[in-house]
Amino acid sequence: MGEINLNSIAFNNLITREDLFSLVPQESIYSFYLNEDISSLGVYHSPLREDNIPSFALYFHKINRDILMFKDFATNDTGDVVVLVMKMFGLGYKDAIHKIAFDMKLSTFNVDSTKQVFSGITRLVEKTRVDLGIKTRPWMVKDRDYWSQFGIHKVTLEKFNVFPISHIFYNDTAVRASDLAYAYVETKDGRTSYKIYQPLETKIKKWINNADYSVHQGYTQLAKHGELLVITKSLKDVMSIHDCIGVSAIGLQSESVTMKDSVMDEYKSRFEKVVCIFDNDAAGVKLSESFTEKYHIPHYFMPKINGVKDFSDLVKAKGKDFAIEYFNNLKI
Repeated sequence: MGEINLNSIAFNNLITREDLFSLVPQESIYSFYLNEDISSLGVYHSPLREDNIPSFALYFHKINRDILMFKDFATNDTGDVVVLVMKMFGLGYKDAIHKIAFDMKLSTFNVDSTKQVFSGITRLVEKTRVDLGIKTRPWMVKDRDYWSQFGIHKVTLEKFNVFPISHIFYNDTAVRASDLAYAYVETKDGRTSYKIYQPLETKIKKWINNADYSVHQGYTQLAKHGELLVITKSLKDVMSIHDCIGVSAIGLQSESVTMKDSVMDEYKSRFEKVVCIFDNDAAGVKLSESFTEKYHIPHYFMPKINGVKDFSDLVKAKGKDFAIEYFNNLKI
């Protein structure tokens, strides 16, 4: 949530709500975030909360009949699809527009321009590409103290190409990073990308990413074959599972993406069993159910303990031994 992706439409400040709606039907955007086929007006399950009985209605605005609105009858929340994404992911209005544009795959990047394509509609917006760079710094005691909370060791951080950094470069402009700041470095198809993690920052500054969302965190460190592969939603969980359980794992770039069937087929051919462990919140439950339905793999959750959504949270909150015992009792 709140992630900046430098290779997405998020750095094109010209895009508006009207641009979005001219490129992609509003029904398609609702379908994506509700994970339901929205082909007509009606009542659906709310993406804003646990909703066993459909109580989320779609209707056209009384005055502007071109705008498809929503209303959640349990909470009285109402608005257009941009407002929905704001509420789902805790974003501001402009950031919600950027997220929708990226999730709808409206941008592919050339060196000097952004070409937005959807359903045969094409438009060109002149744009200078923003490149992301880093300046590393030495490991310090504060880094050990932070990562050890999750049972993660320095040797594992280095194995997974995680580096402490002092500065972030946007093209040639250097910005001092937060006191605790790390770069996750990934290479795919000869291209190096960076995902910046600043745990002391909030929302939009916590994550900065120029990786393709098809890049799976921890992929290059996977064994060729194994008994179990856990699909999770962060490299921190991948490394925590690696050090505490000794199990292979990969992390998605975002909770709003899935993966190609061919990639899942590859994982299933390399590992005897593939499972997913996403957050135990509403978004994680929704994602887990979609993975089970689409890829026919089981899903599991961490216990509902205050402050615990994922495996690394459990290690921090209850300790490594408790987390290992809980994982083993899942009988995956």
